[in-house]
Amino acid sequence: MSLCPECGASGVPLIFGLPAPEALAAAQSGELALGGCLMPRQPPNWQCSGGHQWRDGDEIAFDEQLLTVLAAHGYRMD
Repeated sequence: MSLCPECGASGVPLIFGLPAPEALAAAQSGELALGGCLMPRQPPNWQCSGGHQWRDGDEIAFDEQLLTVLAAHGYRMD
């Protein structure tokens, strides 16, 4: 988990593109944020409940959190 550099709130993974059904379910429960279909040149990868977005360079922590959230909603990597 990453903390917002603006307000200090906990962040959730932020993803771009067409979301899988599991990602939609995670977004509806507030465990994931959807950034839309168009990805910025240097996309942020976290978002807090205040809507602040930022990029954290710890890609391993981001990937682990994202997969944990998606798996909790039934996503499986086969």
